[in-house]
Amino acid sequence: MLALKLKQVAEKTVPIYGESKLIHKVQEQIKAGNRGRSAGSDSAKLQKKKGLVENERINSRVKPPSCDVSATLSYSVKTEAKQRLDAENQTGMGFKSRGRISRDYEQEFPSVEVGPRLIRRCSEDVDTEEYWQKLVQESDPNRQQQAPLNLSAIIPQLQSKIGALTAQLTSGEVEEVWQIQLPLRVLHNLILTSDLEESYHIGCKLDLPYVLFNVIHDTVENLNVNKQPWSVAALEEMIVILIIYWENHCDWVDAEQRLEEFTKSFITILSQPNLIHLAPLAACVLSLFVQYNIDVQVHMDSLTSLLKKLLLDSYESRFTVPSGWGCCDGLLSLLLHTLSKENMSGSVGLDPVLFLDLWKRIGTSLARTVTDTDFCSANGLYSFLSTALTVFTKDPYSCVPLFSDCQSKCVFTLGRLLGTDCPHLFAGGSPGRHEADLSHDCLSVLSCHLLCFPFALDLPSSTMSTIIQLYDSCGIVTSLLQVIQTLPPPLLELPLSLLSRLLLCDPERSVSRLKEDACGFFMSSGNGQVKSRAPLNRTACSLLSDLLQLEELRESAVELLHLLSRVARFSSLHTCFELHLKASVLHRALAHTYDPIRAATCRLLGNLDPFEPLTMQTLKPDVFKRIAKSLQDSCSSVRRMACRAVGNWLGYIAAKEEFIRGRSSGKDRDTTGWGEKERQNKHTCSHSKTVGDLASGTGVAIAVSDADEEEMSRWLEEARRTAAILVPLLSDPDALTRRHCCAALGNLLHVEGTVSLLLEEKVTNLLLKAACSDPNNTVRQAAIATLSLYSQQDATHQVKR
Repeated sequence: MLALKLKQVAEKTVPIYGESKLIHKVQEQIKAGNRGRSAGSDSAKLQKKKGLVENERINSRVKPPSCDVSATLSYSVKTEAKQRLDAENQTGMGFKSRGRISRDYEQEFPSVEVGPRLIRRCSEDVDTEEYWQKLVQESDPNRQQQAPLNLSAIIPQLQSKIGALTAQLTSGEVEEVWQIQLPLRVLHNLILTSDLEESYHIGCKLDLPYVLFNVIHDTVENLNVNKQPWSVAALEEMIVILIIYWENHCDWVDAEQRLEEFTKSFITILSQPNLIHLAPLAACVLSLFVQYNIDVQVHMDSLTSLLKKLLLDSYESRFTVPSGWGCCDGLLSLLLHTLSKENMSGSVGLDPVLFLDLWKRIGTSLARTVTDTDFCSANGLYSFLSTALTVFTKDPYSCVPLFSDCQSKCVFTLGRLLGTDCPHLFAGGSPGRHEADLSHDCLSVLSCHLLCFPFALDLPSSTMSTIIQLYDSCGIVTSLLQVIQTLPPPLLELPLSLLSRLLLCDPERSVSRLKEDACGFFMSSGNGQVKSRAPLNRTACSLLSDLLQLEELRESAVELLHLLSRVARFSSLHTCFELHLKASVLHRALAHTYDPIRAATCRLLGNLDPFEPLTMQTLKPDVFKRIAKSLQDSCSSVRRMACRAVGNWLGYIAAKEEFIRGRSSGKDRDTTGWGEKERQNKHTCSHSKTVGDLASGTGVAIAVSDADEEEMSRWLEEARRTAAILVPLLSDPDALTRRHCCAALGNLLHVEGTVSLLLEEKVTNLLLKAACSDPNNTVRQAAIATLSLYSQQDATHQVKR
């Protein structure tokens, strides 16, 4: 009976690693006991005593099943199986002769492993290559149907293998390569497929990442080991696991005091010829240290040599970087880190040939339909552009050869990164990286910053013309428009400034691009004349309103107002498309507390015609009244721009009033010489459209010919009020303001009912004084021109005599 009891215990017990041999031994003793039972009672007693001792040993070592989750029985299944095994033992049945109930149960529930099947499955030796190969397949992230793995059993096995690996590396002898490669592959798969909580649990059990740092160090420092053919593959696996784990769990860094010690093994990899294929991976790890402000000591010559090898057409990568990384990311990050340190010491060590080759390779990659993100990811591009910014800041003129040569791919690359053509670069990033907030916005701003450099230099006109032509061919204006319509407001100052500068330097081509790509941005989305390619949520007016709300955005508001001012000025000289601005937004800008915003608003309004079809509904007499109030502003630049705007609008008011009344307009309304060409072109553009409308008999012509007399009287009233405000500006400290004032007084003379007001203010005497004694020649010339205009008025002859 004791032997049968031992047999029953063996059948019900699920062996774990190391217990299968013990169970086999017990079974052999049972068989031996059966053979010797007939030998006599003494022998039976002796066998019984041995069985009791062995039974105690078995019971003391039996543990809960832990080989596989799929091999674990529930409590109810265990109970039912126990009852059947008891019944079999009572009837003298063994494994080979099973009862009908057991056979029926096995047929009904073939997936439930009980009895001998469970023993046979769990008795597999975990030290075999087949076992680990199977575990690699079961944990493969690419496997379509993932079965749950029993981590409580796998983790101790991994601990054992990693411990054995450490011992073998210490001794310098590795018995079987698969015992290194397969467990590491299993660990790699587990880190990839586990969620953050589970991977953190695995890391705690295995002492990650410290155990990886130690094993990598032992492998790299042991010359006998790292020369073995398998060492490169093993190191690659360990480094990739380290990178993935660090990306997901970086808390250990804050508590660690030996970070600089950990970098030494990876720096060694960069310089060892037999490990040179692992250099890009080692650089990725070192770049993670750099992100935590750890000083990584790498020589520029070493980085230059490695990057040149990666840029060779014959280079073939022998490793796979983790998802979201490019093979050059780590090296580019180290390049930026090393170059920044050298700049602090006063030297620039970047090889210009390497720099040019990097521009070409990255530009060629971006030109493809599918960008080669394996070479350089978004984070690598960020490091590269930051490196370029460092180089250009130290030596600004070093950008000229790159920006003036289309073969360098420099301007093309910046144009692609500036616009919205490369969103795929950010689709597969690593969520746990320190640069998790890196987005297309960062690359756009950096690209814009780099594109601004040529405009800050004193370059020959031929060189600047070549650069601007290259900007146009690479679609920089179009890309800037995309950026302005999509970037968050705090990032818009540079793009707005660059687009404004391009309009100033190349108005004809820039305005043409604006007409093709951005009418919807500058005009109302509800205007029927605009056929926008896609509905825009952001227009120039809505953006200005947003920028005026926050104090930290005021510089961006100034840049937008400058841009709109130039668009208004140059569009009238070419294709005459109009701006749409709301009066409420203009009033807010004119009353803003920041002086440059008020000055820029006056500049913008000075380039607008209040009687154009698209502006006449917005630019009413109350806007003109607010501009006239700015003539008394405490800020000199505001007074200057307000005086210019008032002078322009007085000319428009006089021309409109004369047109409505049907007067002859044979005289030139701008006799001061100030802004003659500009206003002449503007009047020509404006009046040609109005006369055309009248001749065709359109609805607009009817509206113009039937203009409200009351509305016009308001314009005239506000115009007459400016006489008393303008006169004091003839003695303003700013010469340009005095010059604008002379021109404004000349236009005011043509407004009906203003001659008597001007005589009351003794304008002619003050103009005569300015013409004779003003220290600035341009002011004297403007005063003389205005006086000649006054001499043509009969009402002034008596005063002059």
